[in-house]
Amino acid sequence: MHPNIIFIFSDQQRHRTTRIGGNPLIQTPNLDRLGTEGAYFENAFSSCPICSPYRAQVMTGRYAHANGVPCNEYKLFDDQAFFSQVCKDAGYRTGFFGKWHLGYPPYSPDKRYGFDVMNANNCFDNQYDVPHNHNEEDTVIAKEWSPTFETNAAIRFLNDCHDQAPDAPFLMMMSWTPPHWPYDQYPDRFKLYDPADIELPPSVPEELREQTRRETADYFGGVSAIDHELGRVLDWLDEHGLTQNTIVAYSSDHGDHIGAHGYGKAKDKHMPRHLRASKQTPYEESIHVPFLLRYPEKMDSGQRPSVLFNSVDVMPTLLGLAGLPVPDSVQGRDLSGSVRGERIEEPDSAYFQILGPGWPNRGLCVGYWRAVRTHRWTYARWQKTNEVWLFDLENDPHQMTNLADDPAHKPVRDELETRLRQWLRETEDPFETGKRDPKTGMLILGQQLTDRPGRKR
Repeated sequence: MHPNIIFIFSDQQRHRTTRIGGNPLIQTPNLDRLGTEGAYFENAFSSCPICSPYRAQVMTGRYAHANGVPCNEYKLFDDQAFFSQVCKDAGYRTGFFGKWHLGYPPYSPDKRYGFDVMNANNCFDNQYDVPHNHNEEDTVIAKEWSPTFETNAAIRFLNDCHDQAPDAPFLMMMSWTPPHWPYDQYPDRFKLYDPADIELPPSVPEELREQTRRETADYFGGVSAIDHELGRVLDWLDEHGLTQNTIVAYSSDHGDHIGAHGYGKAKDKHMPRHLRASKQTPYEESIHVPFLLRYPEKMDSGQRPSVLFNSVDVMPTLLGLAGLPVPDSVQGRDLSGSVRGERIEEPDSAYFQILGPGWPNRGLCVGYWRAVRTHRWTYARWQKTNEVWLFDLENDPHQMTNLADDPAHKPVRDELETRLRQWLRETEDPFETGKRDPKTGMLILGQQLTDRPGRKR
């Protein structure tokens, strides 16, 4: 029998936000347990660091220019394979819980992409009084903290799977909104961190350091709170004897600057618009995310893979680990061999893109760019301004010095530009050749807006 698959991801949780990932202050016993009993990926990334594009990449294994969701509020293209449908076709019972952000309710079968059960909200940044819809049913307002409500619903689904079809595998996906701002909305018992204890990187400007310490203390509290909810799921597997034959993966849709490089939140109206980005840049705080993976039946414990693992690789890697076929439409790679003791051809870089930053009419904000990330270097180039970034992560881990115009680093810049152009060709990304909207500068790819209630057509 194929293994069960559980994939849980948070919203806006950057790298180094777990104890196992190198943060000595934060309390994340269940994430640490997951990584200790399985693998902690040192180099996991979000290829298009915005909410909806990441979700679309996980669902399709395809880059943002190819799957229909180049930005928030767009629909998935229909003519591609979906992670949940592949599993359903293989006999899995399938369920999704939490923040969906790929379409509005009611969630009729044509909006569920192969999920038998959806108990979801499309996008609601507050963490209390969050509206959820179970398939086509009427909206229910979750009075409790939203991750607790969603985990309760997920555990009911797991119980139903165990009781009604114990011989069938299940796929469960869950997306929690925290630690996305507003940072301070989480249960009081996880208010564990004193802002005075927060160590900030040098990339946070002096004028933002006090605010950043306060926000980071709450950000860590939100991470510890969702860690508790993860523990409930892991405990359920233990109690039902399903730990050995269940793949559990955990990640996040992108990171959060939280003051680094001067960036604030979208709602920080006192800041210039181009600095209200939260994410959306090629900086590490934006693209670098946690990824933890456990499958005791087929994986050794205590692994720390260094492979460059991107968001488009989630679907093929989980399918490959489960022994399921990877559809031909998938652009990502099956990197499951990296945790099964196999020799694999590792990618030499990861590829990143921003096609439409933020909501459809927010303007350019941080602009349209493409980037590559190797083990040592970050290289990025913008579409209109021709601005170029080159950072040496080995000697400048906080990305404080742009080396793009340094003559001594021209060979590196040229080499990475060549690799970037290879990515453009290999993925058929029309970054430099595609038709663009004359008002927004956004590529015209056949994308269509979601069916938000009240939206004018």
